[in-house]
Amino acid sequence: MTCPLQKEKTDLLLDYSAGRLDAASAAALAQHMENCPACASFRTEQTAVWNALDMWEPAPVSMDFNRRLWQRIDAAAAAPWYRSLRDSLRFTDWKPVIPLTAAILVIAAGFLLDHPRANPGSNALVTGVSVTSVSLKEADQVEQTLDDIQLLQQLDAVTPPNGGNSKRM
Repeated sequence: MTCPLQKEKTDLLLDYSAGRLDAASAAALAQHMENCPACASFRTEQTAVWNALDMWEPAPVSMDFNRRLWQRIDAAAAAPWYRSLRDSLRFTDWKPVIPLTAAILVIAAGFLLDHPRANPGSNALVTGVSVTSVSLKEADQVEQTLDDIQLLQQLDAVTPPNGGNSKRM
């Protein structure tokens, strides 16, 4: 038999300790435990746990347990909404959030320090370049428009005022 601990099959050993294995499997595992000190140690520890659980007796419940329980439930239901909100926002509930918040702040600070904002002087140069390139495009459009207007004025000068329908006398 291969060692259950080496194959990470501790459920087989737990079933053996709890007495839930069939006779053939229990006999094979008992024979293996005679040669395997790790499995024998596991069996001894589990037997101690089962014995401790067998000896444990819960504390007796008081006679007025149900009455006190229902009183607490009714009192919690009758409490105003802001009290339950206050109780849910207690500092002890937020303890796991504090390290996460600190980590996020450190990452944000590192990002901001690694990627500084551009200087105002260099920013002006960049916007100047973009304005200049836009201005050149607009200048080309204005020049084209002026050429079109000049062409239309020349056409108006050549054509007679009544649209060329005048009769020659």
